[in-house]
Amino acid sequence: MPILHGHPISQPCRSIQWFIDYSGVECEVKIVDLMSGGHKAPEFIAKFPNAQVPAFEDGDLCFGESIAILQYLADGNDIVPTDKKGKARLQEYFGRHLSQVRKFSTEIIRHVFFEKDADEKKKKIAAGIESTKAMMDSFEAHFEKNKFVLGDTLSLADFMFAPEVDQLSLVEYDFNTYKNVGAYIERLKEVKGYTKMRETMAEALKAMAPKKE
Repeated sequence: MPILHGHPISQPCRSIQWFIDYSGVECEVKIVDLMSGGHKAPEFIAKFPNAQVPAFEDGDLCFGESIAILQYLADGNDIVPTDKKGKARLQEYFGRHLSQVRKFSTEIIRHVFFEKDADEKKKKIAAGIESTKAMMDSFEAHFEKNKFVLGDTLSLADFMFAPEVDQLSLVEYDFNTYKNVGAYIERLKEVKGYTKMRETMAEALKAMAPKKE
């Protein structure tokens, strides 16, 4: 059986976990303890030299990168476009995801976990929100006319985009400014596995919180 190595605090890992639950594809999920350096353990690096999660193995095939893993698992699933135009639009989104959408994590959410100084954390999060404003504005306009990322049909792009944008709740993001994006998130609550994915993130955050004396 294929194995996904990951941690629910990671957005790319949550994207894959959500697809596994949605599709019912057989795949074992193993939690890698990132806080204790499990991704840097010799036995892990022996299979995955990049020392990152998500990481995936299926028999003697071992590789990383969430887009590659999702495409591997979703091969033949109807959420992957099969027409030429649909394929092109999905590939376009993959590029946008890496160059723009991941900034929700790299410029906002990362400071929630790694910046210890409260004032600096507040400043960096505010700067990250400002730097991603134009991108959010474009998605707000998009969801005024479209139900999902690639149009009116759920696709692999949604499994990548949604876990990025919904984690903004960690910084009390003002979705009142982006009602169409908020409505998109509400629609996804009807999609199998989405709510479970969000609950898994909440549980992981709770487990990582400092213990009170």
